Amino acid sequence: MLNTHHLETFKTLVETGSFTQTAQRLGLTQPAVSQHIKKLEQGLGATLLVRHGRTTELTAAGKVLVQHINELENCYARFISQWDKRIAGSKKEMDQLAVG
Repeated sequence: MLNTHHLETFKTLVETGSFTQTAQRLGLTQPAVSQHIKKLEQGLGATLLVRHGRTTELTAAGKVLVQHINELENCYARFISQWDKRIAGSKKEMDQLAVG
């Protein structure tokens, strides 16, 4: 199973394009960011980024992972929305039962 913190680190790295900025944004050290990416690559068995000095470029596998991360975030947002509606509906029903 993939570590969600590593996925968040990868997504932030893609957004910033910088290991340093990613570390600053997430409150990590630069070696921790590198370790997260390394563990993701090992877990998936694929190189996700090509490093060019201070910049990075996504590999084909990296692009696929970004798409899946976005899909996971959208799925989670739908879940939370549906959950909130159901909980609000259940709370309303409970309030009506308490009054009645």
